[in-house]
Amino acid sequence: MNEEKANINSSENTGNADTNCYEDANKLSWIAENLLKDPLKVVTGFGKISNTGFLVNVILINLVCLAGYGVIVGSFSGGIQWYMAPAKIIGGLMLAVLFCYPSFYIFSCLSGIDVKPGTAMLVLLAAVSVFSILLIGFAPIAWVFSQSTTTVFFIGFFHLLFWGTSTLFGMSLMMKAAHALKCRNMFYPLFWIMIFMITSLQMMTALRPIVGTADTLLPKEKMFFMAHWGKLFSETVDVPKR
Repeated sequence: MNEEKANINSSENTGNADTNCYEDANKLSWIAENLLKDPLKVVTGFGKISNTGFLVNVILINLVCLAGYGVIVGSFSGGIQWYMAPAKIIGGLMLAVLFCYPSFYIFSCLSGIDVKPGTAMLVLLAAVSVFSILLIGFAPIAWVFSQSTTTVFFIGFFHLLFWGTSTLFGMSLMMKAAHALKCRNMFYPLFWIMIFMITSLQMMTALRPIVGTADTLLPKEKMFFMAHWGKLFSETVDVPKR
């Protein structure tokens, strides 16, 4: 009898602790902190977190972080790029997420994960939020290089390095989520991550110029992102002194 009471009290204490763990789950600070420290707590707690509140908060996180990094990117050229670079970075990433979401959900199902479309979107947005938070962490370093060089390819290379590094760390949350959701074949999420990285790079190329300047706000010709970077490397374009 005493053992049964002890087990009941232990279960109640565990339940209370679990509930208290998510008391502040709808706060922006809680989501941002746990996406970095314990992302699985966020992913596995979707049933205890308000989906609407989470969606609003992750969108705010991405908007603020991407806008902040975009301003640093725009500071390299100045002028119209002060606000066009942030707008293109935010728009490009959000479009990449929307375009890649259907394949993300399909690949999740093919990998053996039992997930609903809404939950899949929340996992994807959580991973992108980690990417955005890490990207803003690189902003001070990016600013130093932006103010100390006039070569478009050189500064573009560092932005590409920061973008790729942040993407890999952000997508690591997706791999952890796949394990937590009992993924039976890790090939599918890994292959999708490659698709997302290529899509996001091509999207940024389609919205060029983001680094540097041009006669038009958007490009006049279509170009694959590897061809674009190869062209910049061969030309080593410098921006005019402001």
